[in-house]
Amino acid sequence: MNLPEQVDILEVGPRDGLQNLSEFVETKQKIELIRRLAASGLGHIQLGAFVSPRAVPQFGNIREVAREVMASLPGVRFSALVPNRKGAADALSCGIREISFVFSVTKAHNRSNVNKTHEESLAELAAIMELLPVYPGAEITADLATSFGCPFEFKAPPERVLHFIGKAHDLGVRRITLCDTVGYGNPRQVAEIIKRCRDSFPDTTFRCHFHNTRGLGLANTLAAIEAGILSFDSSVGGLGGCPFAPGATGNVATEDMAFMLSEMEIETGVDLPKLLETVGFLQEILPSAGLESALFRAGLPGGRRRSCP
Repeated sequence: MNLPEQVDILEVGPRDGLQNLSEFVETKQKIELIRRLAASGLGHIQLGAFVSPRAVPQFGNIREVAREVMASLPGVRFSALVPNRKGAADALSCGIREISFVFSVTKAHNRSNVNKTHEESLAELAAIMELLPVYPGAEITADLATSFGCPFEFKAPPERVLHFIGKAHDLGVRRITLCDTVGYGNPRQVAEIIKRCRDSFPDTTFRCHFHNTRGLGLANTLAAIEAGILSFDSSVGGLGGCPFAPGATGNVATEDMAFMLSEMEIETGVDLPKLLETVGFLQEILPSAGLESALFRAGLPGGRRRSCP
């Protein structure tokens, strides 16, 4: 097995983990969650999405959260999700320099998720690319939702994934996240798609975003690592889901991913006991959220069990 020495984890709990909740998480609680995640060794955190609060009310306080955590946690790399030029401009004006632009490989989910055609989404991406030079150090990643399957169209052919990577590449994008939005992917499919993507676009850095909807999140993570991926999204407690994709449940739990990698002697920088305490805090502020973390339920080996809230 050909394994790397280190893997980068992008913690998306404050964004993907919270966006599907009906319960609004107050500003102070979001800030405290992000601070605890950073203290757990997670140095790369997606703090939310710059979207219309009418579409996703959870992020109505995104600017207040961004200002506070960026001022108080200067050593952390913060990113934000954006669906259009306006969201990108808002994020960049708050000082965020890593933005993720999301659009879907399938037509139906793109319409459901961002209410745009593919042509409209690509036009927004082009407008964002023109905006980036105004903000020194700004970087963009294109997050390709439904890369491994769609709730409306089921499977997305690999050729379609490659087609939209090519469209983003033509606009100057060199960072791509392949997203299994509804957990349809399997290890063989993951390995095959990643190989084709890396072979076709050798100058592009790829990351993966897996959901554990059908229990294959960690298996797909390992398949992606063996295929050469060194960066992954995950969500504290296994929270997550797309409000605009029926059946999309939680992401791979950060603590489960970090534990697997640690046991395989792959460095992530995560302090697992501290992270489990953070999961306990999350359960305390969201008692009805239904955390899906196996490690939180079972505890660390050798009697190092989680702290109960």
